[in-house]
Amino acid sequence: MPSGTPSPPPGIRLRGRETEQRMLTDALAGARAGQGTALLVCGGPGIGKTALVEHACEVARTPEVHRSRPQDAMVLKGAMVLSSAGAEPESAMPFAGLQRLLRPVADRVGDLPAQQEAAIEQAMESGQVAESDRFPLSIGVLRLLCLLGHSAPLLVCVDDAHLMDSASLDALAFAARRLGTDPVAMVFAARDDSPKPAVPGIPSVTLSPLPDAAVSEVLGDAAPGGIAAGVRAELVRAAHGNPLAARGFTAALSRDQLSGARPLPRTLALPAQLRSAYAPRVEALPEPARHLLLLAAADPECGADELVRAAGRPEVTVGDLEPAENAGLVRIDGAQVVFTDPLLQTAVYQSAPVVRRRAAHARLARVLDPKRDPSRYAGHRAAAAEGPDSELAAELAAAADTAKELNGHSVASAALEQAAELTPIPRLRACRLSTAAQDAWLSGMPERASELLERAEPDAVTPRQAGVLELIRGQIRLREGNAIDTADSLLATAEQLVPHDRELAVRSLMRAADAASFAGDPVRHAAAARRLAPLARDNDPPAMRLAFAFMDGCALSFAGDYAAAAAPLRQAVDLAEEVDTPAELIWASIAGLRLGDAPLVHALATRAVSVARRRGALAAVPQALEFLVYSEFWSGRFPSGIGNCMTGLRLARETDQPNCATHHLAALSLLAAIQGDAETCHERARAVAEQSCENSLGLPIALSSWALALLELAQGDAHGAFSRLRVLNHAGPGYGHPTMRLMTAPIFVEACARTGEYGRAETALAPYEAWAEATGSLSSLAITARCRGLLAASDDAAEQFEEALRLHRACGDDDVERARTALLYGTTLRRNRFPGRAREHLREALETFEWIGARLWVEQARGELRAIGDPEPAAEQQDRADSGDHGLTAQQHQIALLVAEGATNREVAAHMFISPRTVEHHLRGIFRKLNIRSRVDLARMFR
Repeated sequence: MPSGTPSPPPGIRLRGRETEQRMLTDALAGARAGQGTALLVCGGPGIGKTALVEHACEVARTPEVHRSRPQDAMVLKGAMVLSSAGAEPESAMPFAGLQRLLRPVADRVGDLPAQQEAAIEQAMESGQVAESDRFPLSIGVLRLLCLLGHSAPLLVCVDDAHLMDSASLDALAFAARRLGTDPVAMVFAARDDSPKPAVPGIPSVTLSPLPDAAVSEVLGDAAPGGIAAGVRAELVRAAHGNPLAARGFTAALSRDQLSGARPLPRTLALPAQLRSAYAPRVEALPEPARHLLLLAAADPECGADELVRAAGRPEVTVGDLEPAENAGLVRIDGAQVVFTDPLLQTAVYQSAPVVRRRAAHARLARVLDPKRDPSRYAGHRAAAAEGPDSELAAELAAAADTAKELNGHSVASAALEQAAELTPIPRLRACRLSTAAQDAWLSGMPERASELLERAEPDAVTPRQAGVLELIRGQIRLREGNAIDTADSLLATAEQLVPHDRELAVRSLMRAADAASFAGDPVRHAAAARRLAPLARDNDPPAMRLAFAFMDGCALSFAGDYAAAAAPLRQAVDLAEEVDTPAELIWASIAGLRLGDAPLVHALATRAVSVARRRGALAAVPQALEFLVYSEFWSGRFPSGIGNCMTGLRLARETDQPNCATHHLAALSLLAAIQGDAETCHERARAVAEQSCENSLGLPIALSSWALALLELAQGDAHGAFSRLRVLNHAGPGYGHPTMRLMTAPIFVEACARTGEYGRAETALAPYEAWAEATGSLSSLAITARCRGLLAASDDAAEQFEEALRLHRACGDDDVERARTALLYGTTLRRNRFPGRAREHLREALETFEWIGARLWVEQARGELRAIGDPEPAAEQQDRADSGDHGLTAQQHQIALLVAEGATNREVAAHMFISPRTVEHHLRGIFRKLNIRSRVDLARMFR
């Protein structure tokens, strides 16, 4: 069998073990070639040793095609497999493992010399062999395996070797160390928790925890019906790279829990098989060590001295941890007691009776300072409680407030949930549960938030409490449901809250406006703005004044009154200096976008991301990244923009915010259009359209339409771009966006100029020009001048283009648009027969387009230069040839690099957020363009 990564046989799916599979395949190949090999596979419980051994057996049994001479018929030949496994009940029975292994070939023992035959038969029948016969026995086992191997290549597999009786293991190890030129491969699998190897003297490989991507694939195999992105991320974290744990967690969850419709349990139960596997090592420790281990498992942050104080026994010291250290269960890292296997910690805790667990938490709470460690203190106090307790609940609620400042929303949510469980008063319980739900949502756990809201609903008896629950539900729906329906729901919630809580009513109206904006619905946005205005107060804090100013500016901007909108939008931006909350900073970022100030947007959105991460508001991070990416695209920071967009897309999916994910996907389609990757642009735009139509997301649809129109212009299809943008200009809520109509006006003007639609161009340019003048944005004024140059008569065009370039240089942060202006100006000059002046601008545009990787615009600039007799310099042609540019698209080049580094199709698909089938399609194109046949050839090319 040739060396290389084999395909897993049917029924066995190995993930993330390509290197180990290759080693086993090489061992089998060596046996078939007459080179005996032995290998010991080590690792902890559930890490995949048995799966690898079974895989080796299946590969060995797979027939191999042999043809001794070209004219001979094919012969199908598989290897012989002998397998056995250690079993704890038989570990004290000498030769039980050997008998189990050799029983299928007992009839061949008679082929051995008499002394060896007698020794093996004696061992297999009585389990007793004289000491003087041990050597003949071991030689007999070796000779028997070699005889079998010469009949057909032989694979001997011994699983759980650490549980096999020592007599059997000694004989097999003796043989394994003496395989020479015999067609025999021996594979042993054993735990790595012993100071000495189970089979000394042979090569060994230790299985490390699987990488997250491989664990994710294991989860997918275990749940063919699919797992929600947030649930998958949580299960990956909990599994700690252990495939058995990942499959066990999946098997214990319901379909609704896997899909995210129902929340995960607060604690995932470790599979019983894993708990049992860890138990003997812990039970072998002295009682004081076990007591300290339980305390350490209940609080991994406790130092060794704190654990000793919590133990509450004068005779217990740090020295009692020494047996656990010697056994390799823990290590002392500074003052911390660290479990060598994170799942061992879980097993120690979950295996203890509930009474002992409660007692451990009570002891730990007594040694903690509630002011310095509020979240840990609250958690232990709650875990030790035996029933409702008003005083304790109040204490935990106070600790949750402190924990929110110190540890973030996730920790605060858990503490408040525990406080609610101990609260006997229904009204107060509902309040704490709703606040816990809000914190859970902000921390990126919408399914947990929804479950908390359901629990709070029966006790939410006042109109204010009912309104609070609907407000939180509306915030969740804004990121996962239909935007128009959410806007209506939040408007109704605001009316419910106005008489009872002005601040919450304001928040509801702001979120209703966000939903209307997401849908591209100016009517609903205006309704929210009208209802909000009377709620303003002169003494409002800065965050609320920012919200009112932002809403006022956005409403005026939606209505087309850009001059009036500028002042409140600038006020919102100025107030951002006084606030430090993600939502308000995101609104200020949007205000910056409406003012056309990319550097300001970048600064505000970066602050929003930083604040959200610092506060543990994970749900707000992908929302802030949406607008950070806009600023990076506008200013030509494409590598950073791609990275932030991919991060935003991943986080949006992990936090179950599909609408936010769709927005990021639309931004990625715009990037693909700029880079000239038509296939990727179309693929992403189709996905955006499918997801947006269902949830009435006019903003992402408009953004992807912008991307497609930009691509069509770059491809020379002005009619296609004109038609697409004309449809977008008339699209209603859920299918377009007024602001996107404004922002796409420059490329619509360009498409109109190329198709002779000058009247439509003037109509589209007028509002853009008014917006540019109202905001004073140099970049926008430059683009306006560029559009005027496209529409001007030949004699006047140069003046407009020169003004545009002057403004671009004064702006200094819009390289992409400056290059676009230089290209269009150079093209105009070339057509008006000014080749010398055209060359200067075309070369400037070409340099920028090459720098940002805009392939189609590069081709346009080169084509214009060739048209004036300025062919591409030979040196640049050679540089491109040397760089390996064989016509690969940007996406194909990225796929090629990933595959060359060893990534599988599934891993590439996960990294690039496309399907494995699309990766396979691209690979065929890459192989064809590069004139290669395999991944190995690709790896050689990209070394």
